[in-house]
Amino acid sequence: MSYVITIQTVMAAAFDELAAAIDAKKVADAPAAREVFLGRWVAQAVKKQRFHHSVKADLQRWTQRARSAGTQAGLEAEFRHIQQLYTQWFPVDEPASPVQHAQLQQMIDSAREAGWMLHSQTPIDRKIKIVSEGQHSLVVCPEATQAAFNAEGHLAHPLSIYVRGPEIDVMNWAHQAKLAPTKVTAYKSIVKYHAEYRLWPDNHADCLMVMPRQSMVKEYR
Repeated sequence: MSYVITIQTVMAAAFDELAAAIDAKKVADAPAAREVFLGRWVAQAVKKQRFHHSVKADLQRWTQRARSAGTQAGLEAEFRHIQQLYTQWFPVDEPASPVQHAQLQQMIDSAREAGWMLHSQTPIDRKIKIVSEGQHSLVVCPEATQAAFNAEGHLAHPLSIYVRGPEIDVMNWAHQAKLAPTKVTAYKSIVKYHAEYRLWPDNHADCLMVMPRQSMVKEYR
């Protein structure tokens, strides 16, 4: 089962069981009580190994956050955001849409129009340093890009991109292009001082995508 399906299964189960507990008067229908329930719920899901291993890291992260932040962990808000996003972006009863090269180009063009420095002509086969003199920069290896896209212009293999600048900006451009990047590292990538993000065939990653603003969820479809 793919991650995009599994994470939807997790969210549906969490909210179904929360609603059942509220209906049975076992949990008060109040923010703090719902937050406590979800914190315990994810902890039990980890303990019982209830879901596919692809979501194990998510469940562990949420469990730790619930233990440290309690009713301020924000699990309910995040879960509702994830559920809404993945339901709209990845409907289980519809075939996946291929990621096209034009979508990557749209994101690159948005960065260029915003005055970012673009590096898409230099091969990246070893650790390199990009000199941008403080300017935000987006790096895309041309050889990796050529290898990742097939003859039809569809992304067939995961492709890394490298970013030095505000994450919110480049992620907004990606989401506007209907791309769902995941984050690999915030700093120590093969391109010095750049974060690494990954684009996936059909946008079907093996982990949670970088979440767009909630207002963009409706814009996707």
